[in-house]
Amino acid sequence: MADLLYPKRRSKKPRKKHTPSIIQPRDGGCYLCEKLHGDYSIKKTEEHHVYFGPGQRDISEAWGFKVYLCRRHHIHAGGPEAVHRNHETCLIIQQDVQRQFEKTHSREEFMALIGRNYL
Repeated sequence: MADLLYPKRRSKKPRKKHTPSIIQPRDGGCYLCEKLHGDYSIKKTEEHHVYFGPGQRDISEAWGFKVYLCRRHHIHAGGPEAVHRNHETCLIIQQDVQRQFEKTHSREEFMALIGRNYL
């Protein structure tokens, strides 16, 4: 009964550091709307980790390999250009992020992190 009166204290997890995107400021614009359609309007966006797979989401978060996308360009049912549905659209972002990374780092460093060349 005493356990019910005094709940167990839970320790807080350390917060993850959220590194900003290396390719896009978080200004409310959708990366693909801007790149593909020249639409620079402000809209609700979601964070998209560019590289995925075992451990790569954490690498994308740590290195800023992410972009901000509107729902139409992010989710499966969003439309034909949604990155989770369209390989070509996904590849555009992966190549752009790799190019940006290689402006200050080597391709070997990129390959050590991601394990694949997208260019």
